Amino acid sequence: MKITKILLVLFSIILFSSLINTMSLADTGEEKTYNSSDISVLLHRLEEKASGFETLKTDFVQEKDLAIFQRKIVLKGKIYLQKPHKIAWHVDEPVRYSVLITNQLIRQWDEDSDQIQEIRLSENPAFLVVMDQLTAWFSGHYVSLLKDYDVQVLQQSPFVLRFVPKETNIARKVIKHITVVFRKDEKYLKQIKFQEIGGDSTTIFFKNTILNAPIDDSVFKITPLRKQWQGLTLPTPCYVFYCFQITEFFPNWVNKRV
Repeated sequence: MKITKILLVLFSIILFSSLINTMSLADTGEEKTYNSSDISVLLHRLEEKASGFETLKTDFVQEKDLAIFQRKIVLKGKIYLQKPHKIAWHVDEPVRYSVLITNQLIRQWDEDSDQIQEIRLSENPAFLVVMDQLTAWFSGHYVSLLKDYDVQVLQQSPFVLRFVPKETNIARKVIKHITVVFRKDEKYLKQIKFQEIGGDSTTIFFKNTILNAPIDDSVFKITPLRKQWQGLTLPTPCYVFYCFQITEFFPNWVNKRV
């Protein structure tokens, strides 16, 4: 259960979602065919723009749509990034949850257990796969994704790209496609949506994003805190099921890799 929690949140992060502010991509009718050379040139250009920052902090709103429920599950918090290999993901609402990711380890804490769990990537090859893609999405290393995804351009100004897992990509067993909406200045992502084959989807909206922002080292430190429920207790089953609900995707994908 503890390892599954970490896995759930990681692809929650990456997992990572394509949305447009006021309309559905399916209704635009703007999909355009680009050849592989055009796509490569485009991704190189977007990656070059993304290379202009070393640190990043952003608010996020994550919405999980479940095929079997009408109501969305919403998480809110902040993400901090320091290149080349440091990401902190802090969920503030409706529960508190933190994950620190480096090129060596994954460390997570949740308010429910008030315990810190740590995984060494060198001892868990499956997590390395997750980390490669996580780093690519969040750090702007888009060209590296070409080996695992076919890319379609759905819209220009701002660019909206759809990444479809290739046959050789194990993610294809559970992910139908990933749609990314870029900011107008193309320096970072605005939204990302993961559409699962089973009908569920996860969308992450990035808000108040600041590039090259000064970041205090404390955001990359995770330490346990005393439980202070103040009359409200959130059981573990509720925490896992209602807040992260990615059980169909992440455990299956990782199990196939190990």
